[in-house]
Amino acid sequence: MTSLNIPLRRIILALTKLAVLIAFACAGCKHSSVSPPPSVAETVDPWKEAVSKVEQDRGEAVGRNATVEVPEQLKHYVDRRRFLAVQTADLQWHVDAMSVDFVDLVPLIQRRELVEMKPLGADYILFGVGYSTSGEPFAHYDPATRQDIPLAATEEGAMEEVQRALDAVKESTARLAYLESERRRAPKRERARRATLLSQVGQARKALASAKAKSKLLAAFSADPKRRKSLVAEYQLLSELARDFEGETYDLNDADARRRLKIRLLSFIRPEARDVLTQIAQNYKARFDRPLPVSSLVRPVQYQQELAGTNANAARGPTPPHSAGLAFDLYYRYMSAAEQEYLMSVVAHLKDEGRVEALREARDNIHVYVFGNGQRPDEKLIARVIASEKSRIPGKKQRAGSRREGIGRKRAR
Repeated sequence: MTSLNIPLRRIILALTKLAVLIAFACAGCKHSSVSPPPSVAETVDPWKEAVSKVEQDRGEAVGRNATVEVPEQLKHYVDRRRFLAVQTADLQWHVDAMSVDFVDLVPLIQRRELVEMKPLGADYILFGVGYSTSGEPFAHYDPATRQDIPLAATEEGAMEEVQRALDAVKESTARLAYLESERRRAPKRERARRATLLSQVGQARKALASAKAKSKLLAAFSADPKRRKSLVAEYQLLSELARDFEGETYDLNDADARRRLKIRLLSFIRPEARDVLTQIAQNYKARFDRPLPVSSLVRPVQYQQELAGTNANAARGPTPPHSAGLAFDLYYRYMSAAEQEYLMSVVAHLKDEGRVEALREARDNIHVYVFGNGQRPDEKLIARVIASEKSRIPGKKQRAGSRREGIGRKRAR
């Protein structure tokens, strides 16, 4: 037993010494230069936290699936034309400059007629604002033809765009000729192949027609010295902003940077509309402890027409309310019935006060338009707009020379 106890005592002694060393080492850790791991609160991304609150499972039906009582103030009028007519009348009376394309937003921002809504505010979050836009190069928008005219850094660059358009016509012509030849040569028994080729021929014809129209329009712009210079001036105006947009720089030659710049430009709104939006957001946040999701702010006519291709709610007229920066959309897709009804009651109260026009749209949004001078336009003006809509001949095109007809006011420059 004695021979076994000696090694055992040595082992115990060694373990005791090791424990003492570890204790001293841990004590020294308190004075180490290595920073402790950040707390959970410090690692939380405020944006992601806000998104999670918006999308949080309510444990009940939400959005369009929820059973809600829509107040009369947020329903369509019996004459559905009246909804847009009220907003158009206000635009024609109080707004001096509409945004036809993205470049139009620049002077409005510089003059502080539009103010920026940060992606995340104290009571709101921009939820998908501008996410449908692309990284395509910025372009001048011609409402008469609904065509985009590429901007150019120089007049020579504008002429190069014309040549590229001519080359596109040649390519489209050659492709159409090839497909038509293939369709004629395809045996009748190969019905599936003939049907595919027939569809491709139809698409090629549309592409050729579009390429020809674009080429003709570009040639007209480039042939006019005044228009040609305006394309260069617009590019320079945008370039100056992109070089230093309140500390941020955007490379106009990079698609991702162009898209980020477009999204930021779409995050602006008129100050009077901003004030109403933040008031609604404060009420909603105080009631439900969630940020109010805002899905749309200013939208130039150019972007509005792009949206109209996929969004049935997007206004298609020459003076869409969002183009003035006085309208915004609130996103109710994740809201419970109680949240929606409360939000609608707040907006309905503002409409009763004559401060806004509003509509609960079927596609998850509540559209709110803020009147320019804080009160509903005169009924005579509204009636005049409705009468002009009735007298408009369907399908009638505007004269090519009146590039901005129908916009109501001068272009922002």
